Amino acid sequence: MTPRDTIGDPELLALADRIAADTGFDIRQYKERPLKRRLAVRMRACQLSTYREYAERLARDPSEYGPLWDALTINVTGFYRNPETYAAIRERVFPVLVSEATAGIIQIWSAGCSSGEEPYSVAMLWKEYCAAHPVRCAVRITATDIDAASLRRAQAGLYGRASFSELPPGLEARYFAAAGEERRLDPGIMAMVEFRRAELMEPAPFRNVDLILCRNALIYFSRVAQEAVFGHFAAALRPRGFLVLGKVETLLGQTKERFQPFDLKERIYRLNAGSPGTPCRTN
Repeated sequence: MTPRDTIGDPELLALADRIAADTGFDIRQYKERPLKRRLAVRMRACQLSTYREYAERLARDPSEYGPLWDALTINVTGFYRNPETYAAIRERVFPVLVSEATAGIIQIWSAGCSSGEEPYSVAMLWKEYCAAHPVRCAVRITATDIDAASLRRAQAGLYGRASFSELPPGLEARYFAAAGEERRLDPGIMAMVEFRRAELMEPAPFRNVDLILCRNALIYFSRVAQEAVFGHFAAALRPRGFLVLGKVETLLGQTKERFQPFDLKERIYRLNAGSPGTPCRTN
């Protein structure tokens, strides 16, 4: 079974083929009902009624891909979203990573990072952890997303009030400065994160990662697509590396056999030692 099998509408499949040919992005990874809802947003805006007409519009006007990505990649995020998850990472995961950091570097990957609040939260979390504990290793945080506009916003480091609703007390004053109606993130925290454009359905661009966070990025993906992404994560993680999912997400299919729960309430898992992964590229 492939992602193509999850969509039964021939015109929608033809549109998916058009988008894949133009951009390399396979919208068939999405579940059909939410995919149709999101496409309908752009089709109404373009005053079009069929997928065939929308495919023709994309062929005539490639600039339509910008608004289409905005509709497909609904970015609901914020600093320290679900603070209890960050608390579990700080109190339970970081100590293990520090004790097992044989090369002196802890590698963290924020996959589907949207506008950067998650990886920057991890950077602040690490900074706070190091201030409270003797740490002899460094951290390398890489964040990826398919949406180039979101990555540009992340690299700018400017955020509105909506991003701060779950930020713990004291951190805003410590790591942000006023910038008009927005707040600018501390340059030292920004320097801790490297942003790259990458697609979750592609083989992972890393290996020997200690901790992967992919929270609330897969809930609209089909089951087949989710299992493929989890396979890429297993290939990217070092043995006994950590995977953190969103609160409404869970491991599927054979992937469940490759991970064991570490903190099930917070959706934190560890890759089994010796778990085979699919081939992936090196850094």
